[in-house]
Amino acid sequence: MMTIYAIEMVIHAYCFRSGEIDFGPTFPDGPLPLVNARSTKKIREIVEVNTRRAYDGETLLVPGIPEADREDAARAAWRYFRDLIGMRLEGRSGWPTGI
Repeated sequence: MMTIYAIEMVIHAYCFRSGEIDFGPTFPDGPLPLVNARSTKKIREIVEVNTRRAYDGETLLVPGIPEADREDAARAAWRYFRDLIGMRLEGRSGWPTGI
């Protein structure tokens, strides 16, 4: 009897300065990293629940980045969201500290 193992590829979640979030098997040059793991379904679920939607109702955005009028504010929003997603992926509740 032959055993077949399913290998899940690593998926990366990342965002652009516009706040738009994307997913992919590789991490491209330019965007800011959010999280990566082997569970595509889990990452997508966690990210989608914690984002906000653009006016088109489909595009996922990091809360606070599109509205940021300064780079330091955009970076702070990105760091907070990245830490939040990391906590949720680890199964922890609550909110990130150090804002």
